[in-house]
Amino acid sequence: MPLNDSKKNLIDHTISNIYRRAIGQTDFYRRHVLTEIARVIDFDGALWGTGHLESNHFHSVEVLGVDESYPLALAETRNINPIYDVFKANPGKAVNMQHVVEDESFYSSKLYLDFFARFGVERVMGVILSDEMTGIFTLISLYRFERDHVFSEEDGNRLERLAFHMVRGASQAYFLHLSRPRSLNHALAICDQHGVFYEAQPEFIRLLKTYVHESVDRRLPFSLDKTTEGLTNIVAEGKLCFRHEKLGDLFCISLWERSPIDMLSEREQEVVNAVVHGLSFKEAAKKLNVAPSTVSNHLYKIYRKLNVSSRTELAELANPIGLNE
Repeated sequence: MPLNDSKKNLIDHTISNIYRRAIGQTDFYRRHVLTEIARVIDFDGALWGTGHLESNHFHSVEVLGVDESYPLALAETRNINPIYDVFKANPGKAVNMQHVVEDESFYSSKLYLDFFARFGVERVMGVILSDEMTGIFTLISLYRFERDHVFSEEDGNRLERLAFHMVRGASQAYFLHLSRPRSLNHALAICDQHGVFYEAQPEFIRLLKTYVHESVDRRLPFSLDKTTEGLTNIVAEGKLCFRHEKLGDLFCISLWERSPIDMLSEREQEVVNAVVHGLSFKEAAKKLNVAPSTVSNHLYKIYRKLNVSSRTELAELANPIGLNE
């Protein structure tokens, strides 16, 4: 088989693996994909960063083969790094530092001497992709540590093709996470630690616009407390509830309209969940690892708190909230 055909098949196989990894995997997804593309583009280090055009810095970033301090140090070079402007002017196109600055000027520059040389980077090639609707941008940058090992035009062509699928694969991974069975009527979104949206269901945006009196097009109107992960938080003047769970270096946010059920304790909500799904006191007690009498006592208190008198009334009150299975 000719070499070109062999390379083409390898690239196609790599693209297939990018999407295959998106199924059931979000933690360290980008690190695994960077390792995957090393099969078709030879590099020593890589950075895959995502941020917002308004802030001009990475909100989520993964590196491979370079020190963990590299992204922060890279951001500090923005004012003296000529490749940034070329990236922005050529979205979707691979940019080679060698074609931005002549080698003689680059290797004698402050940028190289104070930054790239410190991390052992001799050759740089990358591509930036941006979404005008959300303002989110993605930078994928590859590095080589040997000066004589230059990036070729073919390397650039491969990166352009792969970068598109890398970004789509990452988005697919998060959408698949959003589509997994969860609480009924909980609206979901993916955001970074600053609250900038990566993906958001329409119902999520509708709830925010209904109950929050400020712009919510691109970020959460409230802050995330990392210490309350998995716990219910009350926002929007007590009208909305949300929970968040860590998703790699991002977060999945569940949002819903507050109901009387949310005023119950965590244990009481577990009892409600068991009872409205048809479990007997004995079955509910076994599931919750408590005595049947404890379930009965909790249910008595729940009836009084919610002013209901039967399982049917309780189920009618609980179902709109969509308690977790």
